[in-house]
Amino acid sequence: MKQLSLMVALLLMVVMVKAQTETPNSTDEMNTIFGKEKKTRIGWVIGIDPGYTQFSGRDVWMAGLSVGMIINHNFTLGLTGRGWCNRNGMYYPNVTDTTGAYLEGGYGGLLLEYTLFPKSMVHVTFPVLIGGGDASYITDPDYPEWDENDCDEHRRTIDKDQYFVVEPGVRAEINILKFMRLNAGISYRYVAGLDLINTSSTVMNNFTATVGLKFGKF
Repeated sequence: MKQLSLMVALLLMVVMVKAQTETPNSTDEMNTIFGKEKKTRIGWVIGIDPGYTQFSGRDVWMAGLSVGMIINHNFTLGLTGRGWCNRNGMYYPNVTDTTGAYLEGGYGGLLLEYTLFPKSMVHVTFPVLIGGGDASYITDPDYPEWDENDCDEHRRTIDKDQYFVVEPGVRAEINILKFMRLNAGISYRYVAGLDLINTSSTVMNNFTATVGLKFGKF
């Protein structure tokens, strides 16, 4: 995790230097690898944001999705959500004295993002997620043969809780096409109010590295 975070941080530093040294386009058009886009004041965006983090040393793979409205190229207001998807890696054998369970859940909420030098081919963004989430310890069925359609009926919830989350971050972006951007970045997730059996309240507090795509009218 530390090596991946360092690589992302170095990439961000390079992109920030390049973005600051680029000369603004005199025609007020956006630079991309394959062309230029005319000025747009109100736009929209859909982002796919997979990521990697850790919960108390366990590898956690995140799926993420965001949607939003872009105002004057720089400011994005929208909604975003994340959920961990490597269920087999989230098995905790000693949730209780006699039972193990899988930790399942996710979080989401308001997305606020500011983009620095958005018309440059490479630029930097500063997203912030403010919202809440849910986490549960879930057991598998107690018998080997079961119908997938009845999975939810037979699984047992040992414990669950809701929590508050705030996750600020920084990303480097490249304008691939006028409607598509590639990004990589790092964020820090702070969780408050998590109360699960035999689990630290800070188990989810950690850095997350992401690589994603954005599609929209920028």
